[in-house]
Amino acid sequence: KPNVISYSAVVEALESASRFEEAAELLMEARGHGFYIKAFTSTSKIDLHDCSEAVARTIMRIVLSEVQSGFRKPGKLTIITGWGKHSEVKPVLPGEVRSFLRDIYDLELTEVPGNRGCFVIQLGSV
Repeated sequence: KPNVISYSAVVEALESASRFEEAAELLMEARGHGFYIKAFTSTSKIDLHDCSEAVARTIMRIVLSEVQSGFRKPGKLTIITGWGKHSEVKPVLPGEVRSFLRDIYDLELTEVPGNRGCFVIQLGSV
């Protein structure tokens, strides 16, 4: 039976092979089985705690495509990555998600004062 580890591994493999649509479909299947729920519980907040880099990028691709398709309304979206408290070496996810949104989608990020594990994007700018 698939679990969050197996779903994450396959999403990572698909994303590494630039098979982004298939990675998104698999992630949505996993969501239907109760995984990655935290990331999708709010229309104004995406919580990426406990996600791998590939899963976080895939979630952001899903969210941004929902905006482009009109499924998700434009507005401010708070992205929570955490600041790396539980990282073994140095935090990766906060920088990776920021870079991904800036470099691939050319989005402007607004840092949340006093919270280095959180930032805001304006969804109308996608």
